[in-house]
Amino acid sequence: MKKKKKFYHIVVSHSQTVKAGRDRFSGVMRYAAAHNDWIVHIAKEGPYDDSSDYPINDNRPDGIIGQGITRNMSLIRKNGIPFVAIDDTSSEKDIRIDAEILIDNKALGRAAADMFLRAGLRSLAFVGVSSPIETFHQALRCKTFNECAAAAGVTCCTFIPTSDANATKVLKDLAAWLVTLPIPCGIMAYDDRRAQMVIDACHMMHLKIPDQIQIIGVDNEVEICENVRPTLTSIQPDFYGAGYLAAQTLDHILTDGRPRKTQKATYGIKAIIIRESTQDLKGGGRLVSRALEFIRLHAHERLSVRDVACALNVSRRTLEIRFLEVQGHGVANAIRKTRLERVRNLLVETNRTISEIALDSGFASPTHLAGLFKRTFGITMGEWRVQGHLASTIR
Repeated sequence: MKKKKKFYHIVVSHSQTVKAGRDRFSGVMRYAAAHNDWIVHIAKEGPYDDSSDYPINDNRPDGIIGQGITRNMSLIRKNGIPFVAIDDTSSEKDIRIDAEILIDNKALGRAAADMFLRAGLRSLAFVGVSSPIETFHQALRCKTFNECAAAAGVTCCTFIPTSDANATKVLKDLAAWLVTLPIPCGIMAYDDRRAQMVIDACHMMHLKIPDQIQIIGVDNEVEICENVRPTLTSIQPDFYGAGYLAAQTLDHILTDGRPRKTQKATYGIKAIIIRESTQDLKGGGRLVSRALEFIRLHAHERLSVRDVACALNVSRRTLEIRFLEVQGHGVANAIRKTRLERVRNLLVETNRTISEIALDSGFASPTHLAGLFKRTFGITMGEWRVQGHLASTIR
């Protein structure tokens, strides 16, 4: 008598409302299509809730592929059902997970930083979310992004909202924070939804995208990326590959038996979809970034606007136009601000005289510097030096 063929009933629990979930499911289905002993069931919300087409109370599946810990995990544990989690962020360590498929968060951080650095940006920032569910992924993305910036000698700022802040407050705080950033600035958002909020905040503060702020998101949620203005550049993780890898891993478990400890594997990036939010349409952002770096290095010398234009091989008029577009002020103003910042640092960090500091910061006249400093900061250089030393003592 011919032996009856064994069919495996596999439940896939992923939200179908977002592209990531749909792509993961497509990857699982692609693997299942090549294995006609697989029967795939969809859990519409979480495994085995009331909306599922395969409730655990009536059926015992042979395996589960899902995202995170579900509210019926105790039943899964009781029945000893093999479970492969994709991007699990749960802290429930008593639940048996046979395999974890995790996104390579470090690769995401590196990809975003590399793109901005290749564009010549000298100021970067990371905008995150407050959700504890995303803490694991966010920490790695942010840390790697910051490390890449530091390795390139580039400044990098971070904005993480407080956990109790509502969306209105987060948007308001984000907008206020954005105007403090050195521009032009490249911002990596935790995901496309947060990138959308960054774009909204830029509009509120009249910051120009991409000339002043360039933005990249994660997930390539087309419904967001293609319908914001400007359209959003986004890193597209290989969610399809993650689903396929999860199915392949579960198949091995079903064939070879459950592993003694949780197996781990990662999936990477499929592509970076370039859209308007990072396109330097006029070339102004890159030119201004190069100019600001040159000014930072040479402002303490007898530097003129003409010197900057010659160093960058552009006309003075072109340089001034680009500065007005991106910075909102002229080149001379940028030189003056850089020199004054140097003066403030030297007043606190050294014991040099005012005359020495003036000459070492590119000012021909100590008297002119004294007047400019008082008009700009509202206090004299002597008062700033005293306050700086007091602040150092207090810290």
